[in-house]
Amino acid sequence: MRRLSYVLLVAAMVSTLVTPTAAVAADWTPLREVGDHALAVALDNETVALISIGGPDEATIHDQRVVAGSEGPRTEVMTVEGAEDCRPVEAVTSLGNLAVAVECRQTTGFEDPPTRLVELVWTGDDGWVWRVQSEGALASLDYSPQGQYVLFATNSRYGRPHHLTSYHADLGWRDLRRPELGLGGDDLVAAVDDSGNVVTLRGSGFEDEPGYWFGGRMRIETYSDARGRWTVRHRLADPDGGIAPGRIDVADGRIVAAAVQSRSTGKLDGRAERVLLLSGTPRDPRSWSPSRWSRDVREVSAGITQASAGVATWLTVGDRRSVRPWLATWAPTRRQPSVTRLGGASALDESVVPGDTLDLSVAADGHGVVARTAQQRGAETATVTATSFDLGARGRLREPSDAVWTQPAGTTVAVTAGTDAASITIGRMTSYFLASPLVQYAVLPWAGARGRLSAVRGSG
Repeated sequence: MRRLSYVLLVAAMVSTLVTPTAAVAADWTPLREVGDHALAVALDNETVALISIGGPDEATIHDQRVVAGSEGPRTEVMTVEGAEDCRPVEAVTSLGNLAVAVECRQTTGFEDPPTRLVELVWTGDDGWVWRVQSEGALASLDYSPQGQYVLFATNSRYGRPHHLTSYHADLGWRDLRRPELGLGGDDLVAAVDDSGNVVTLRGSGFEDEPGYWFGGRMRIETYSDARGRWTVRHRLADPDGGIAPGRIDVADGRIVAAAVQSRSTGKLDGRAERVLLLSGTPRDPRSWSPSRWSRDVREVSAGITQASAGVATWLTVGDRRSVRPWLATWAPTRRQPSVTRLGGASALDESVVPGDTLDLSVAADGHGVVARTAQQRGAETATVTATSFDLGARGRLREPSDAVWTQPAGTTVAVTAGTDAASITIGRMTSYFLASPLVQYAVLPWAGARGRLSAVRGSG
């Protein structure tokens, strides 16, 4: 999940990006530069949608298509009223359709104003449609396996209910609300299936004193579209810790989810966290966590294929501020996931890299990409590695292939995998929570994508 940086940009902060090194895998297109805080999404193996922000208040959303390397006109989608400094924070695609979440800060004159979330969906038949949440930050964004529904989940920062907004090309928009749990509230992520049924992962817990956590709990809930009813399927209490949901995904009635557990250590600044993975049915999921606790766990994500194979990624931060990326795959027939480390450790410098240094995206057919950045302390450059793969039904990564680029320090990454192609957007933080408007992107067409695309469409 990504968070919006609410610091005004100045033109002097725009920096020239370093020319990338040759990619290890030659299937990615060369990196192309684009400005205005854009997010690039490959809709198929020839078409890229560039969603960018412009206008006097940086609150106008634009759409530009690049077809076979040729740039089309940059068209205005909409302007967010009463907002400024907008950023596209996440996108998903399915069968040539596109959904984008854009976060804006409200024009209030306050130093830290509330967030306004814009939920946009593009289909070839309907063009662009959107909803604007008056307050809230993106929790999760999900397309159903066959692309029938798209679901936006929103967390409030002011004790207001969670919003779950779905869109169907024929049925239009649907709004659901879930009140926060307990006095301390909770966070929520969600996923949707092709029948419009929703599954949510909710977690809570607060640190009353340094090293002492209270009120930790987790819930898995489902919403039946036919009955219009919510049901609690699974509960987990953690009275001495906290549980923060990261991501949940659903296919064929099965889920894969990832969360972060925090525990009390009784020490000043003695943080301890570990990842919690879930796989199975919402009522009776299997769970797994590493035996060793880390100082921090960040950038948690998870996805599931139509064959119910799951994949998850996360970062662990050690006491010496070293960062290690991890990847787990979980076949539906296995009791535990298979866990591997994604490359070596890198340094953590919070003054330069506040987040978005690991991202995962997997399509329903099993094709996916995980991208990560790494840099050594004090270095002026960072390494971006994108690993493309095909996740088999037994949870094995088939045909993994790496592409590597060299970028300036403080690099951020975002990936979007579809049935026909994948894309990576490489950005940069010029200083703490201050993003440069210059980004680069590349596209990876899947081999034999046309045949698979027709098969997926036919099976719907």
